[in-house]
Amino acid sequence: MDAKLLGWLQIGGGALALVFPGGGMNMMGIGGYSMMGGGWAVTIFALLFIIMGIHHVTEKKH
Repeated sequence: MDAKLLGWLQIGGGALALVFPGGGMNMMGIGGYSMMGGGWAVTIFALLFIIMGIHHVTEKKH
């Protein structure tokens, strides 16, 4: 897969995870957070995906 396409997919996925952090099914039902603090984990992973995506989009080929 092309690095730029991978980067845009990561940025889009991270942005969606930040906008809809509790969009899955879990212990409290659809759209809620679990009792184990899943909100922080989703936010951290979403930010990491966005950072990695920016890296892939901006990297130069040698």
